[in-house]
Amino acid sequence: MRIEVYTHGIYRILKISDKLVISQLEELRILISGYVAQGETHIAVNFTDASYLYSGAIAALVSCYKLLSDKNGELCILEPKPEMLELLNQIGIDSLIKIYASENNLPFDPRQIEDQISYVGSKALADQVPS
Repeated sequence: MRIEVYTHGIYRILKISDKLVISQLEELRILISGYVAQGETHIAVNFTDASYLYSGAIAALVSCYKLLSDKNGELCILEPKPEMLELLNQIGIDSLIKIYASENNLPFDPRQIEDQISYVGSKALADQVPS
């Protein structure tokens, strides 16, 4: 698994470039936990290049979501492929973790998160995410 890390506004973006496998889930948790320990409270995971999310990856995301929520932060998912979005919707992750169509939709100010107008709901996102 390759992870490109960069900042966009208030978010630390983790762009996953390969499929997640069981042995690499701990790497993702450790990376996010490390950023939280450094004071990062807004993390977005970009799965643009990942073709599939295994159940273990979803469990890791929920665990990281809880960690960030405890710090009054936010974990969100960026640019999932339509198949991945459908899976996330089916299991209800979209009601827990916000999903954004692109980095440009992310809030730049923590106060915007609660009132985020560009937060895209499940159906609208499916229409916006390119195949």
